[in-house]
Amino acid sequence: MKKFFIYWVVVVASLLSGCATTFSSQVTSFHEWPTDIREKSYILETLPGQENNPEYNHYAELLHSKLQSQGFLDNKDSKVAALKVTMEYRTVLSELQLSMPFWGPGYDPFWQLHYSRIYRRSGFYSPYFSGAAGSAFMMSDVGARRYFLHQLAINITEIKSGKKLAQIKVSSEQTDPEIATQMAYLLDSAFKEFPGQSGRTMNVEIPMSK
Repeated sequence: MKKFFIYWVVVVASLLSGCATTFSSQVTSFHEWPTDIREKSYILETLPGQENNPEYNHYAELLHSKLQSQGFLDNKDSKVAALKVTMEYRTVLSELQLSMPFWGPGYDPFWQLHYSRIYRRSGFYSPYFSGAAGSAFMMSDVGARRYFLHQLAINITEIKSGKKLAQIKVSSEQTDPEIATQMAYLLDSAFKEFPGQSGRTMNVEIPMSK
């Protein structure tokens, strides 16, 4: 039993370590990107609700930096810029998982997030409780782990013709509810293979800074 517990600790630690160093996401891109495009000047257009929004302004700076690394040129004048870029984002509660790691009177440090202690009648015999099997009340830790789906959508439109050239959607399920800590990785994922194959959904792995 002791060897099994040590093995379980190592496995869980490895999984947690992997989650902490790699950002996983799914990226879907639809585009009609010109192969001979030369003019890549753009304006970043705000959508309703984004004006004078400090959070949006912070993400906009990250997007500007990412576009610049892709060879785009920021231009404040919509009459001169060739492209228009918009950005939308949101976070929703994706999944709530409940787990009962073991029966018994202990405390499980690996499932302490939003846990609660309950009593349940069980037929499992425990030497920590007196009485025959099937008649003991035992205490258990119930762990609840919440997963949040962070989503990012970027659209690039040709201003002169009004033609949408690219639509990129990124989604990533994380235990961290704050999209602010994920936005840089979402943007990295969006442009990792830009423009890529149109209509393709791919899994993207991004190394995370420690």
